[in-house]
Amino acid sequence: MTNPIDTAPAEDAGTAEVDDLFIDAADAGFTYDGEHFVFRHLNLTVPRGQFVCLLGGNGSGKSTLAKHINALLTPDEGAVRVFGCDTRDPESTYFIRSNAGLVFQNPDDQIVASLIENDVAFGPENLGIPNPELRERVTRALKEVGLQGFEEHETNALSGGQKQRVAIAGVLAMDPAILVLDEATAMLDPRGRAGLMRVVRALHAAGMTVVMITHYMEEAASAERVVVLDGGEVRLDGTPQEVLIQAHTLRALSLEVPFACRLSLELQARGVPVATCITDDALKEELCALRSKQ
Repeated sequence: MTNPIDTAPAEDAGTAEVDDLFIDAADAGFTYDGEHFVFRHLNLTVPRGQFVCLLGGNGSGKSTLAKHINALLTPDEGAVRVFGCDTRDPESTYFIRSNAGLVFQNPDDQIVASLIENDVAFGPENLGIPNPELRERVTRALKEVGLQGFEEHETNALSGGQKQRVAIAGVLAMDPAILVLDEATAMLDPRGRAGLMRVVRALHAAGMTVVMITHYMEEAASAERVVVLDGGEVRLDGTPQEVLIQAHTLRALSLEVPFACRLSLELQARGVPVATCITDDALKEELCALRSKQ
């Protein structure tokens, strides 16, 4: 994978801070209408290689922030820097968009070709990637999302989960350093969500920096870090175990509390000595350990 620091605009490259900090929102503010701010005085950093999940209710600023990472939007106040580059600098726009891949909720919004191989090749081809590297990128990207051998399949015959994998493959073929998923599992059934999350976890394990927006707490539990936004402000920030057990705060923000957490708290209220868990597997282990002591 190309290191974006190696090819970043000269004024921003060459510092250890940039090497370690991929996303830096500093006192950032943004408004669509010039009056009402989606977020204001937002401060958030994401280091290289981290898997961070953004949670929040409707209107909390999650998707707006995602578009800032890709420089589709730029702040009206403060600054957002990606790979050390100011997103408002027009000379950095191409570089940022080439290295921060954004996957939307509806894969049909990103699929542009009738054959899978042509669709995945669309992005890198527009970057000027020559053959045979283009073919190598397409093959590698499809393998990473579990669609190797599907090159000549028609995109309109795919399931929702498969289409979303094609959309991710199209982004991966551009060789990004950051993968931003904006509600990418929202339109999938449970099986499709589980399959897509396996792909995301594997990409992160291979070194990809991942920013994921979701409403599903089970997906948030897979991240290294969870950030909860409310009214454009960071309300909670920590590991999944630190954030997702805060049931009272999550409910106050109209967010779902993980099932394992709810059940853990109910068991504790009934006098059962179990830890507060955020995943079903962790709760099962707690209950099995408790039973073995009896």
